[in-house]
Amino acid sequence: MMQEKQETTPLPGVMATLASGFDLTAKHFWLVLLPALMDSFFWLGPRLSFRPIIERWVAFSQQQNVPLAGIDLNVLLDAAPLTNLFSSLSVPFLGVPALMMWIMPEKTPLSPPVWELNSGWLWAGLFFLLSMVGLLLTAVYYGLIVRAMREPAGGRSFLVTAALSWLKLLGLGLLFLTAMFIIYMPLLVVGVILALFSPALASLVILAGPVLAVWLVIYFFFAPQGMFWHGRPLLAALWESVQLVRRYFLSADRKSVV
Repeated sequence: MMQEKQETTPLPGVMATLASGFDLTAKHFWLVLLPALMDSFFWLGPRLSFRPIIERWVAFSQQQNVPLAGIDLNVLLDAAPLTNLFSSLSVPFLGVPALMMWIMPEKTPLSPPVWELNSGWLWAGLFFLLSMVGLLLTAVYYGLIVRAMREPAGGRSFLVTAALSWLKLLGLGLLFLTAMFIIYMPLLVVGVILALFSPALASLVILAGPVLAVWLVIYFFFAPQGMFWHGRPLLAALWESVQLVRRYFLSADRKSVV
């Protein structure tokens, strides 16, 4: 019994993919304008520092002996004056790429105004608002990339497509935060209890939270591509991303080792 052979298109290698990316950017140089403007704003624009919040949090952690999962408190205190909440406009792992994230350079050509946040609730509200704006910029940025890679087709306008993509990104972020809350809160409770007996063991338990977060990021990583390039709904794009990682992650890892 003869089996029919399916013709598959070979996937491009790393160098060919990078070359295609450089070629696309060279043809459509305006694609780098948004990342360049964002980095320039982080570098030379006003800053929202949350130094007082970090200092109070560190002092509370030291007094209550709360485990910080191996975080060096001295390094954290040194970095506190260089924080900038505006950098949350570039959403980690997902948003418009930016070279400056959270920690800003100490010396700049200009002397930008620095506004310090003293309220944790104000920090949380501004972080939420800026993240929403960052996701909107992400929807616009990814939409521009898709528009540059293929001819615009008929149907919805670019602004309507960007708005719908923004809603999908909001849903993806909400799912991620919900999953992290479900995972991290029990770990935090167990870590606080263990801190009464063994701070080292408590830190190890708390450290499991960021590790699980990295795995979630890996499984969620290809969902935006499915939503923007293929127009998939949120749950369909997320399921395809999970299946893609499950199918190819181990084989790609073995090939990289070889």
